[in-house]
Amino acid sequence: MRIKKHKAINVFLGVAGLFSLLLVLVGKWETAGAVWMVVVCLLPAIWLALGTSFLGLKIYCATVLITQIVTLLSFYLQPDRYAFSDYRPFGFAATDALLAFIILGLFLWLVVCLVKLIERAFGSPVKIDVVSLSAMTAKATTESARDGGTSSIHAPKHSPMLAISILLLIVISLPIKSWMFDMGIGLVGTPPPKLPYRLSGILFYSFNYLVPITLACLYIKTKRNSLLLALIVSVYAVIIGLMSVSKSAVLIPIAPIVAFAWMDRRWAILGFSSLLAGLGVMVVVLGRNVVHFYDGNTMSAFTELGALGTLSESLVRLSWSPDLLMVVVDIANRFEGFQSMFLASQFNSDAVGGAWNIFFNVVSFGRLGGFDHDAIHLEYLGYTIPSGLYGVGATFNSLMMMAANKNILMVLPFAIYAAIILIILERCVMRASRKYWLSPAIAQSGLFFTVMWFYTGPATLLFNLLLAASVIFSLVPALVGRRRLRHRE
Repeated sequence: MRIKKHKAINVFLGVAGLFSLLLVLVGKWETAGAVWMVVVCLLPAIWLALGTSFLGLKIYCATVLITQIVTLLSFYLQPDRYAFSDYRPFGFAATDALLAFIILGLFLWLVVCLVKLIERAFGSPVKIDVVSLSAMTAKATTESARDGGTSSIHAPKHSPMLAISILLLIVISLPIKSWMFDMGIGLVGTPPPKLPYRLSGILFYSFNYLVPITLACLYIKTKRNSLLLALIVSVYAVIIGLMSVSKSAVLIPIAPIVAFAWMDRRWAILGFSSLLAGLGVMVVVLGRNVVHFYDGNTMSAFTELGALGTLSESLVRLSWSPDLLMVVVDIANRFEGFQSMFLASQFNSDAVGGAWNIFFNVVSFGRLGGFDHDAIHLEYLGYTIPSGLYGVGATFNSLMMMAANKNILMVLPFAIYAAIILIILERCVMRASRKYWLSPAIAQSGLFFTVMWFYTGPATLLFNLLLAASVIFSLVPALVGRRRLRHRE
């Protein structure tokens, strides 16, 4: 098999080499060694993934590499922040994390090999769709140039209407979200009040996920050249994140702003939105200290200050310190941190019913093989935490690591399942985008979001719904797309 060269790999190796040299110059030999241990364990799978036509696979593998490198550096450079030295000793030598990364590297390599085997056997399931999206890109660029266009491709002609829709959605959702906060509804980590017709759950998923995702999609379809609109959406994300005490609620609307500002080379939007993303994450962390309190039995919510009062109290507690620069690490930890990976690699699956119980819990989206709250936390952390909070790594990689610690062969069923899900997601999202004439920006953003949710929450009801929606939209007749096609003809 001919190994292709990839510019991204060369750039990454150059950056890793530069950082390693700096670490050696300041005497951090063990940290530099740990960085290259990660590179050696994970890079072969990344290299193979870049040689496939599966964008979702590349997103998954690249996210693993980036988050592990970033959080590993923070972990080794700040050993005093490791709070489990008595329960899970860690010597901070370069080889102390070798076992975890060997298992992780083997898992990624198996996933990539399985995807490549399927690709060779059945052909690329997204080749036609990618060509179609490329044609749409060229068409959009040509129309933009003919109309005097902008530097941002795929920008619709009715961008002002989209901006008005964004503003209306923000104006409508903010009062509702403020009321939810006052009532203790939709707050991550605390049990909601019991409302009829399951309204607590409906409101939680609607305003913590559906509305932020809708805002993100609407923003992607605009010309993305308005600094004011980007700031409004970013500030809204910070506020909604605080009123949900959820980092996800902050990052979902801001992520596409940052990503497309980078792609469109709009540096002012990139700078301000990135700053607000970091501020939002810090405000959520401080807000949890204000809102969450333990009553002796469960975690409860203190919302008497109201949304504005809680925001003011959080900002008052915000003070400058070098730790604020670690917000990038906090964001990476939101996906998956090295500490979580290490603790998972030490997990004894017998404490929660065995390795297969973990696997069936994942493939059933949390419906089969559940875990006892106290048992899983005692084994993972060494202590229990209040009901309503969850302190165990729940990413796909962490669950795989927990199952494979005592039986390395458990890597195989997890790899097979991951390969199947990644292929299904890519095929369905791209086919649906082709049917409904979605722009490449929307299609790739949708694929990125679904892959990230599979990565961070594979055993959740929300991922189950996302997977089902992707499959349904790829199979149902494309009535909307046909109407648009007849209209264009």
